[in-house]
Amino acid sequence: MKKYGARPHPVGTVDVPTDEMMYWLYCPVKLPGAKTLTLSPNLKQYSPLLEIVKDDSSRYNMWGPNYVYLTIKTLWVSPDTANRPGWHTDGFMTEDLNYIWYDSIPTEFFCDNQLYELSQDHNKSMEEMADICWWRPDSFYIKYPNKTLLRLDERVMHRVSTDFKPQKRTFVKVSLSKHIYALEGNSINHELGLDWKYQYRKPERNCPVTTFNV
Repeated sequence: MKKYGARPHPVGTVDVPTDEMMYWLYCPVKLPGAKTLTLSPNLKQYSPLLEIVKDDSSRYNMWGPNYVYLTIKTLWVSPDTANRPGWHTDGFMTEDLNYIWYDSIPTEFFCDNQLYELSQDHNKSMEEMADICWWRPDSFYIKYPNKTLLRLDERVMHRVSTDFKPQKRTFVKVSLSKHIYALEGNSINHELGLDWKYQYRKPERNCPVTTFNV
């Protein structure tokens, strides 16, 4: 059984523009085997961040053969309107690789130098993560400086902070996966002309993929 509780890996620090309010959710920007990105004009400003992800993920043979998805949220947030609360992992039960970046309100990571077994069930695993993480000393909740690009695999347990004042925040996630992310509500890259059938979004928060993959 897989074990969880690994640390994220800082890749570097990068500046990207954050002036334009936007909400892009799992927008496909590269297809498997493609050598170039396909970005709409107002997403090209994030190319420097994507290039860093490309260089880092290529070391693990994750860039070339996979889909690449871009999530960008530049929004006014408060503790009750930020990303969904609760301990979770990105890419749960997959080999997906995710990179996250934020310019404020750092994500909190749970790291106590141990690894934990979790049920391979989306809802039950989140209950187990809550039981593991809630009672620990503050030293087990790690934050990284703003504008740090972090690499996460499915073993990294984290949550959105709830202790902050309302403010504008930019959150970026780059997801690399062999799976097709085609759930209702995901952003569509019209320049790619993909003939995907977008499917009903299930309640499980750890499951961004459809029932089919490649």
